[in-house]
Amino acid sequence: MGNTGEDPMPPTVEPMAAMLSAALPEDDDAWGYEVKWDGIRTIARVRDGQLRLTSRSLRDLTGAYPEIGRLAAALLDRRAVLDGEVIALDAKGRPSFQQLQPRMNVKAESVTPRLIKDTPAYYMIFDLLYLDGRSLLRVPYEDRRAELEKLIVPDGSWQVPAYVAGGGADFLQATADQKLEGIVAKRLRSRYEPGKRSRDWLKIKNSRRQEFVIGGWLEGESSFKSFLGALTVGYYDPDGAFRYAGRVGTGMRLTERRRLKAELAPLAVEESPFVGTQPDKAGTHFLRPEVVCEVAFAEWTREGTLRHPSYKGIRTDKPARDVVREDPA
Repeated sequence: MGNTGEDPMPPTVEPMAAMLSAALPEDDDAWGYEVKWDGIRTIARVRDGQLRLTSRSLRDLTGAYPEIGRLAAALLDRRAVLDGEVIALDAKGRPSFQQLQPRMNVKAESVTPRLIKDTPAYYMIFDLLYLDGRSLLRVPYEDRRAELEKLIVPDGSWQVPAYVAGGGADFLQATADQKLEGIVAKRLRSRYEPGKRSRDWLKIKNSRRQEFVIGGWLEGESSFKSFLGALTVGYYDPDGAFRYAGRVGTGMRLTERRRLKAELAPLAVEESPFVGTQPDKAGTHFLRPEVVCEVAFAEWTREGTLRHPSYKGIRTDKPARDVVREDPA
């Protein structure tokens, strides 16, 4: 077969990641700013009228969000690879990771019309990586965005949220006023680097939060003794050691405490998985560190544990071994 002059369409793409930053870029006009969506990073591949969704860990999500499947028909005979975030909205219309939990924790065959009605999912599309035989990975961000905005017609289940060029400080303040998680700054001339965490993309948060791995749990107190009371969580250091980060006991409803206790039971082990600093061994039920959760917190203490942590939900889209301590650059 001769050379068609087309770039091969990738089966999927491992998403490019942003570096955590404590400050906005100094060369403000060279950057575009987007809302940091509080959901699941998702790559969409559209070809021959079919759509396939994959998470950042390359897990197939297609069956979990059937309302987004109509995007393939909307693009007719176009072939495209898109990058975005699947989100759910809270009662005030703000993206909410906790609100998305009922959709994340069910199998595709259990996604009913009632569940979709009660917790609709939306695909916020912010990048275009491939289009009709042409890879756009080496095309500058601002040009990819221009092509994306021409390609996608907004619908009830997906949209292309606007970004702003320059004005990062005002944009960050606006997200803080709306109680959003933060923003992502992307260098306007940056290329897309699959699977890499690049300084050409920066995430600036209004509050501290990140993923942790669950290494154990503690029982509730008094009348709540039959429920899970708190989680003991940790992260992996550069040498691969699993380090203790503290206990997380707030942010969970009783239904979630009951569900987590049952879900974590098969992971029980006798010995602590943590290296170095340990939780209270007398009261902790230790686990194989395989389940990832998201936690909001005020700051790290000098002892290396979390101050005022609050549970936000389970993350099924990131391998436990990829969870590290995130410190702003």
